[in-house]
Amino acid sequence: MGSEQRRHVRRALHVSFRGTDAAALGELSFRGADLSLGGSFLKSDVLLEQGDRLSLSFQVPGVPKAMHAAATVAWVRRFPEGQLPGGMGVEFQSMSDDDRRMLAEYLGSA
Repeated sequence: MGSEQRRHVRRALHVSFRGTDAAALGELSFRGADLSLGGSFLKSDVLLEQGDRLSLSFQVPGVPKAMHAAATVAWVRRFPEGQLPGGMGVEFQSMSDDDRRMLAEYLGSA
């Protein structure tokens, strides 16, 4: 996805995400490669489908509290393409006001 389609600036940042999909059959672990107020790219060998919903939790360096977001898979890269790893772009659909404020403050200072 080209940056011209993004509403939020993304920062290269390695963050661990934990989540469950809509079926909530088990916990999923992902490694985020970037982060913005609007979402993240999650590197993973386990890929969901575009449109799938996730409940995610993540913690950024230097912030003591984990943040939570409801997200939707916006796009999927099934196989690495050159230097680009396989994974999926997720869009945050909802987040508490406190978590959104903490994330905005963190990204503004990063």
